[in-house]
Amino acid sequence: MQASLSRVEWRTTLSIAALMAVTWSMLFLGSPILQILAGIVPVLAGLMLGKRVQGDWLAHGLVLGFSGYFFGFLAVLGYGLLTEVGAFPPLILQLGPDTAPTEATVGDLLFFYATFSAFALIPFPAFGTVMAGRAEQRNRELQREITERGGRLERPGVVRTVEDLQGLSLPQFGSFVLNLYRKKGFEFNDYRFIDKDKHLDLEMSYEGEAYLLRLSVADKVRPGTIESLVQELRRRSLPKGVVLTSTEFTPDAAKAGKDRRNLVLIDGQTLFEIAEV
Repeated sequence: MQASLSRVEWRTTLSIAALMAVTWSMLFLGSPILQILAGIVPVLAGLMLGKRVQGDWLAHGLVLGFSGYFFGFLAVLGYGLLTEVGAFPPLILQLGPDTAPTEATVGDLLFFYATFSAFALIPFPAFGTVMAGRAEQRNRELQREITERGGRLERPGVVRTVEDLQGLSLPQFGSFVLNLYRKKGFEFNDYRFIDKDKHLDLEMSYEGEAYLLRLSVADKVRPGTIESLVQELRRRSLPKGVVLTSTEFTPDAAKAGKDRRNLVLIDGQTLFEIAEV
């Protein structure tokens, strides 16, 4: 805990704590309806802080809660003192069901604040900070993975005809092929966009054997795509590769693929027929 506290971003945490305290105090000193709405303030403050700090969320949340509680105490004390000198109208409190409403003294306000606010202002900011921090960390990790892979796969929608298949973008075509191969018993390992998003590689396996699928949505797939995949298979010592396109291969590309025993070429028409089986 001591090490975590040493890494607390104090300026950000105390700024949000002051904002939380002021907002809480304004609602706390308002009508009963506003007092009910005040309950969401600590959680919102925690969510706000959790999205801004990189780690040690529990320590940040506890500092936020205790600091906000202290700042709120000072705000209520200041309000109480100002009401005694006539700067603000007095607050009317009903301290019990059998008691008549009375004007609150400074002591009444502080007692009401201390008992009512401690439960909300200390644990709930920590809860919100931890939840938001973990969610933000997952989002950052996901975004980093997407950046490393060169993009994100996209849902292809319904493919009823070959023309629908040919109209898919590369990210959509990748999802279509991935789903199809999963139905055929393949396991998905990873994906990566390459050649400035001209190709998409899907790394899959079937019965323990690795496959590298290279996808293209070019008007016509040329021999260069075949040769680059062959080189990648050699570099990574992978046994089998598949080149898939939503369109078709040039005659030279089709001929180059036939000369490779460890390589399979699947054009759009063939792929659509496989999907219909």
